[in-house]
Amino acid sequence: MFTLRMKYALYGLLFLGGLASLAFASYQQHYSRLITTGHRAVAEQRFDSRDYERASQLWLASQDRLSFNRGVLAYKAQNLPRAAQFFRQVSQDTTSAALRVQALHNLGMVMVALKEAQGAAHMFKEALRLNPEDMRSKFHLERLYHFVLQSQSKSSEASVQQAPGNAKKQGQQPGQDGQGRGSADKGI
Repeated sequence: MFTLRMKYALYGLLFLGGLASLAFASYQQHYSRLITTGHRAVAEQRFDSRDYERASQLWLASQDRLSFNRGVLAYKAQNLPRAAQFFRQVSQDTTSAALRVQALHNLGMVMVALKEAQGAAHMFKEALRLNPEDMRSKFHLERLYHFVLQSQSKSSEASVQQAPGNAKKQGQQPGQDGQGRGSADKGI
């Protein structure tokens, strides 16, 4: 008799565990659907989409990734101050080194668009400090030095001489380093 009760209790626990798994799977599917529709909205240039905001309110949502995506959406909608706010938040709060580098790079791109050359250079340098292999940040920092900072004043020439990957210092022309500079940027 005692074993019969244990048997029914075990079945009850298994049934409740199955129900909990189904509920969690449904919840996860809803979250994934919101993220997918948010990505689609960015691709279709629909900037009024609130899918990322709704997804960020769900339990167990990846807040860092969602804030990053909201920053990309704001950037593409030309809401640069809001994009800067999201990327700055991600760069300060995330525990993912790769996401921090992407956020710093994108924050640098926002600052370039806002014509804040010094701030953009700082963000690109910080991204390169965290990941010296980040070719996107290196490329944009070199372009920034070459086209903007170098022409601002004579004192910036000393900075240009020390810039990472300076073509004159390495004895080669820009773009001859064997590294491809594809257009597959992540984020912005």
